Amino acid sequence: MSILSLLFLTQDELKELTDLKNPSAQIRWLINHSYPFETGASGKPKVLRSLLVERLRSSPSDKVSNEPNFDAIR
Repeated sequence: MSILSLLFLTQDELKELTDLKNPSAQIRWLINHSYPFETGASGKPKVLRSLLVERLRSSPSDKVSNEPNFDAIR
């Protein structure tokens, strides 16, 4: 196992995350779901494993809401 496979999701893991096989479709999915990524010379997206783990570990209350805080005016 290379050090890069420890840093980045594998192609199989990207397929599992996005439910998509085509790299351009995976990129669209990543953009639509606000996942940061880089694109390699092959055109395939590269997602840091640590970012995915951090995102999945955070609780729903940790996520920023676009809704107004109505409790603040009560």
